Amino acid sequence: MADSGTAVSISPGGYPIEIFPGGFDEKFRCNSCTKILREPVQSFCGHRFCKSCIQEVIRQGERVQCQSCINEGAGDDDDYSILKEEQMFPDNGVRREMANKEVKCINPGCSWTDVFKSYDDHVRNCEYRPVACTECKTLVEKINMENHLKESCLGRKINCKTCNQEIAIKDEAQHNKVCPKAMVKCEACGKKKIMRDKLELHHEKECASQRISCPVGCDPVERGAFVGHLEKKAGMHIHWLMQQIETLTREVSNKIHALTPMDEINRMVQMITVLQAKIQEQDNQIRGLMDRNADQPRGNNNVDILSLKKQTKALDLKTGTFEGIVTTLHREIERCITALDTLERQRNSEREANEELKRKIQQAERAISLKDVTISELDSRLRSLEIVSYEGTLVWKISEWSKHRREAMSGRVTSLYSPHFYTGRTGYRLCARLYPNGDGIGKKTHVSVFFVVARGNYDALLSWPFIQRVTFMLLDQNNRDHVVDSFRPDPASSSFQRPTTEMNIASGCPLFMPLKKLEDVGTSYVKDDTLFLKIVVDSERPAGGGAV
Repeated sequence: MADSGTAVSISPGGYPIEIFPGGFDEKFRCNSCTKILREPVQSFCGHRFCKSCIQEVIRQGERVQCQSCINEGAGDDDDYSILKEEQMFPDNGVRREMANKEVKCINPGCSWTDVFKSYDDHVRNCEYRPVACTECKTLVEKINMENHLKESCLGRKINCKTCNQEIAIKDEAQHNKVCPKAMVKCEACGKKKIMRDKLELHHEKECASQRISCPVGCDPVERGAFVGHLEKKAGMHIHWLMQQIETLTREVSNKIHALTPMDEINRMVQMITVLQAKIQEQDNQIRGLMDRNADQPRGNNNVDILSLKKQTKALDLKTGTFEGIVTTLHREIERCITALDTLERQRNSEREANEELKRKIQQAERAISLKDVTISELDSRLRSLEIVSYEGTLVWKISEWSKHRREAMSGRVTSLYSPHFYTGRTGYRLCARLYPNGDGIGKKTHVSVFFVVARGNYDALLSWPFIQRVTFMLLDQNNRDHVVDSFRPDPASSSFQRPTTEMNIASGCPLFMPLKKLEDVGTSYVKDDTLFLKIVVDSERPAGGGAV
């Protein structure tokens, strides 16, 4: 029987030597880290190590020699001093000796004392154990954590007095340098009490010392001197302004052309052309009269003046008519611009409606994805319930055996877990763990099978440790030669105590079935690439085992 140590994490190194107030036997000391043994194992050479220490030592090279053996005079050729993982065995004898030794908690302020087997449980729950604060990462005693979070933690949250944003107290000084509501001074013009988030607007719109760009392309000038700059070069700026007005006029005309029927536009253009021709004709007549008046004697001036008055009245009438037409054209242009604005608003409204529809579709897709995950989980639970056993017996069907063997040999998936089964409706929750390519001393030579005690809903009502006999049976599918192995749990082993994590460390038979026998052509343990393993747990506890 051997342990498989991948179900729970292993703390690095051994226990502090100070935990034994009355001293300790030197055989309790790890030959690697020199601390008290944690999960003691014994090497082939007889020296003891913490399980995690020896694993770290062996990883350092292909042929690692025991340092204690070297200190005792062993040579390089002494094979017994070579450390190999498959030659490491749990030292349950030392574990039992240590279990009832008196120990104390070494956390400052803690007065706890008890036996060694209770030490791990106490350390995990000790109120004086230093733990890392979730906010500032400082190590603080567990019992003082609440006061630390309220009073001294640099990561505790406060609200900024200026902007009311929630910040960590350690970040307060840095936040004050960038707080958007803090009052600051404009370094350019000297104005004080400007909110930081309004400072950019102040620079753009108000600051007299801020240099702004001239649209014509002149060098930037201070805002306070900009009006003087325009007056100094008025001609150039007026010319640029006229060009902008001309460009704007062309754009408006293009929009009018796009919205007004072409025959209407042509009719208006013809009317304007006729009016311009008549105005030009009247202007030529006035110039001709003025020229003749200058050449003729003054006696005829009265007659010419009366004639000019009549022509002027006629021109006034025509001018009034033209002004009415121009006013009508202006109204038509304004109507076209209004229509353009309405169309633009409609487009924006439709664009916003499309974006809203896209958001709703994305929300619906997310909801559907969540429901698919829920359905998948429920389906998995239903399949598990279909094969669950409450009688302490499980027949485990392992399909695609050749695939599992290949994955185990390549190191991708080294072990398989069976479905959970129970010794009763309110009994122990159990499962099996199988290594297709072996584990520990059976690696690459045997199929290894281990038994796992898992955390259940009724553990508080059950007797601990678990001590009922466990039987493994590899079924011959011709019903001739089943492979059977069984063991009685070790009450001192942590594998059979009440689980404190999801599963205890697996324990069982590393040499359960030789791979050569399993793959023998004459056997029927694997048919149609399928293997059956039966696990049976005795329903009766042994005498003296206790019961609830």
